[in-house]
Amino acid sequence: MSLGDELRYLRARAGGPSPAEIAEACGVDAGLYRQLEQRYREMGEDETLLKLSVYFGCETALLKHARSRSRKALSAHLAEAQERDEQIQLRLRTGETLQGHVAWWDMGAIGLHPDDAGTLIVLQRHAVVDW
Repeated sequence: MSLGDELRYLRARAGGPSPAEIAEACGVDAGLYRQLEQRYREMGEDETLLKLSVYFGCETALLKHARSRSRKALSAHLAEAQERDEQIQLRLRTGETLQGHVAWWDMGAIGLHPDDAGTLIVLQRHAVVDW
């Protein structure tokens, strides 16, 4: 899960304040906050993540981890695994771990073939917290 995915999740859990409301409450530039939610690459200074973690009541380490797990990095991992026909493991927000071969992937979802069944599992990318 990218930092943007994590921030959108935390914002929803907080009752859906607007990005501008969050930025104002944290003392973060509103444009920067919007970029943090929308960009697919690693970004965000530690000081900014600290302010956001205080606002959302979460550990700064959670946001730092999400920052290091950008959508771009997940895309690269999926593409490499698919090209090599290698099995991958994906850890979900629920704590579950899924494994199998990448059938396909796009900006919003991943199709995974588990080794023990012919059924295709389709999961939303934002549910993946680690790989």
